[in-house]
Amino acid sequence: MRRGKTQAARTAERSSQRFLTAPKAIPSGAADRNHYRLRYDRVDTDGKMSLRRAGRMHHLGIGTEHRGKRILALADEHSITVVHLDTGKIIATNTIQPGRTYWRNTMKAPGRWPGASQK
Repeated sequence: MRRGKTQAARTAERSSQRFLTAPKAIPSGAADRNHYRLRYDRVDTDGKMSLRRAGRMHHLGIGTEHRGKRILALADEHSITVVHLDTGKIIATNTIQPGRTYWRNTMKAPGRWPGASQK
């Protein structure tokens, strides 16, 4: 009786070893791990925009003076920047707070909240 691996088993082992050590193809931008989202939308009649993030619905305060305007929202891990499509002007910046459903515009001073610090 013969002991040891068969020729086929040795060949398969060498092939799998060659596959594991060979360089693999990766996407050209694989070094950049940042994640950005773009969204084209309109500001609603209340001056807000809705955005679903991580399975939850959030509302962004933009301002009633911008109601009905076409916008581009640029979102990364920490903030959302809202740009007016016609002028290219930044009209709102919102900080992402995952535990809250409403994110206010940090470019504007808080309005009616008593004791809020003015920017």
